[in-house]
Amino acid sequence: MHKGTDHDGRNFESPNELWQQEQDHDGTHKTWYQKAVNYWDQQEASYNGVLGGYGYVSDIDVKGSKQLIEKILRTQLDQAAQGQRTLVALDCGAGVGRVSQELLLHYFQEVDLLEPSSHLLNMAKQTLTGRRLVGVPPGHNAVNFYLQGLQEHVFEPQRYDCVWIQWCMLYLTDDDVVQFFSRARTGLKSDGLVVVKENICKEGFVVDKDDSSLTRSNTYMLELFGKSNMEVLYNVKQKNFPKELFEVRMYVLRPR
Repeated sequence: MHKGTDHDGRNFESPNELWQQEQDHDGTHKTWYQKAVNYWDQQEASYNGVLGGYGYVSDIDVKGSKQLIEKILRTQLDQAAQGQRTLVALDCGAGVGRVSQELLLHYFQEVDLLEPSSHLLNMAKQTLTGRRLVGVPPGHNAVNFYLQGLQEHVFEPQRYDCVWIQWCMLYLTDDDVVQFFSRARTGLKSDGLVVVKENICKEGFVVDKDDSSLTRSNTYMLELFGKSNMEVLYNVKQKNFPKELFEVRMYVLRPR
């Protein structure tokens, strides 16, 4: 059983204890999710804002992600280069569109963005539409902007080659993680993959009440992927991040 703590020093014997405490009277966790949206609505709509004052790590982050994409989607990228397929990605917890602009649009002809903060998503729309983006190939475009949390999103069947989930799975309850992956498998093409890039604590879990987030251990994450019936193809540590931050890991998943 995974034990946890919050920043006030409160201890939890299990994740269930946390989820029961945070549950609304109607059995949902709407207040938990709304608190996270409220937090992000108050942050600066910039790279530095969405990275908690660590805007300078963006280039390091993107470098690690590019290396991963070129490894796991080599065949699909070759097919796209030969005009044999159109590659489509979903950027989950897209914020101001940093991952779409700096990473996904460089590889995928179409990118959809999913983000529950209108404050951040509006900035992403302004940034990604109506102008040529530096380094992004012609014909690569941000297409759909979904104002939703991951726990609400319903997938268009077989649309995506890649569902990219970065720094946002930590906002989902365990049950909503499992249900999200169940819906995501319908949105993937037959050879589609899911990438989860997330903060990782050493053991158990750490709760941040300010933004309604839950940083999980590697063991906890792997257990959730198993419950979600997802196979882990790669489990890679992001290199060269500041030592004072949580470790960040990249998980490449496919439906079993």
